[in-house]
Amino acid sequence: MLQAPQTRPNLFCCMKKADNSRCQECRIKIDRLPTVVEYEGQEIFLFHPVVCETCLLELCRRYATVCENCGEAIPPFSQVGVLKADDGRKQFVHMNTACSTVGSAFHGYWGKGQLHHFVEIEAC
Repeated sequence: MLQAPQTRPNLFCCMKKADNSRCQECRIKIDRLPTVVEYEGQEIFLFHPVVCETCLLELCRRYATVCENCGEAIPPFSQVGVLKADDGRKQFVHMNTACSTVGSAFHGYWGKGQLHHFVEIEAC
């Protein structure tokens, strides 16, 4: 029997009970992971770090950066492509097929307002 396609993924298949987990920001108890929120039209599913919905939204408001290709927000705790601007500063893009013009040669992890684990693969 055919079923109608779901417009939203079934989160119960990937959610897990969070044993003794607390929000790293406000220390309230977290019952289920991932934390799921919507920020500026993007759904965020965050397993690590453990933060509650309220704190995750506040972190997004404070630390999101702008994608240089599409102009939309890149929330914290996201993989990013890294471009080098003409003036030498780093610019960030979403790591998806629509935005990532850098491939995987220059990438990292956007944290709380700064780049972490930057990888630069030199061409031979």
